[in-house]
Amino acid sequence: MDLGENDMDIRVKDLSVHIGKKNIIKDINVDVDNGEFVGIVGPNGSGKSTLLKSIYRMLKPSAGIIELDNILIEKLPIKETAKNLGVMTQSSSYSFDFTVEEIVMMGRTPHKKLMEPDNDEDYEIAYESLNRVGMEDFAERKFNTLSGGEKQRVLIARALTGQPKALILDEPTNHLDIHYQISLLEIVKSLKIEIFAAMHDLNLAAYYCSKIYVMKNGRIVRSGNPKEVFTIDTLREVFDVNAAISEDKTGRLNIVYTGI
Repeated sequence: MDLGENDMDIRVKDLSVHIGKKNIIKDINVDVDNGEFVGIVGPNGSGKSTLLKSIYRMLKPSAGIIELDNILIEKLPIKETAKNLGVMTQSSSYSFDFTVEEIVMMGRTPHKKLMEPDNDEDYEIAYESLNRVGMEDFAERKFNTLSGGEKQRVLIARALTGQPKALILDEPTNHLDIHYQISLLEIVKSLKIEIFAAMHDLNLAAYYCSKIYVMKNGRIVRSGNPKEVFTIDTLREVFDVNAAISEDKTGRLNIVYTGI
C-alpha cells in the first residue's frame, strides 16, 4: 500500500492512550497537512510525547485512529511508516559506541532491503545531511562523546538522511544554543513537508508554527494560529505564569514572562 508521492498528511481522530489504569491522553484530534509546520505545546507531563509516540508507532492507542494520507496506520507495514515518517526523539544515548557517520547512516535503513549494503548514494545523502546541520567534521567522532547539543544536531541529520515525507520532532531544540535552535528550525521548515513538533520555547513555536495545539492533562485545550492560542489567559491557565504579549511590525508575537 503506497503513500503519496511528495508529502504526507497526518490525521489523528478521537485518540486515547491508557497505560495501566491511567489515561495519558484522551480524545485527541489533530490535523497536519499542506506542508504545515504544526507545533504542540504544554507543561511537562501533559501528554505531548505520548501523542507523538502513538503517531510513529512506539505506543499502541487504546482508542481512536491515526491516518497517514487517509490510510489507517495499522494497515501500513512498519517499514513503510519508517521510510516516510522521519522521527527525532528526546532519547540520545546508545549502548554501543557508534560513530556519528554510523548513526546518521541508520536513517537509510528503511530504504534498504535486508542485508543490502550501503552505496555511494546513501553516503552522499548522509553527508549532505551532516553538512546541513554543521556536523560534517564530526563524522568519525564517537556519538557518545558529543555534547547534548551536538547529539541533537546529529539526530536531526539522521532524520533528514531518511528523506522523509513528514517529520515528527520531540523537543528538537533541546540542549541547543540559540544559533542552532534557529538554524535547525529553518532547515526543517525549508523542507516544505509536514512537520509536527513538540516545542518547549513558546516564542520559537509562535515564530515558526502556522498552527499550534496546546495540551494540558492529556487533552487539547486550545488550537489555532499563534495569535489565537497564545493569549494571556491561556498562558496563565495552562502554564500557570503571567505574561505580557506584544507584536512586532510584521505581526509576530513576543512573549515575556512577568511572574507566577
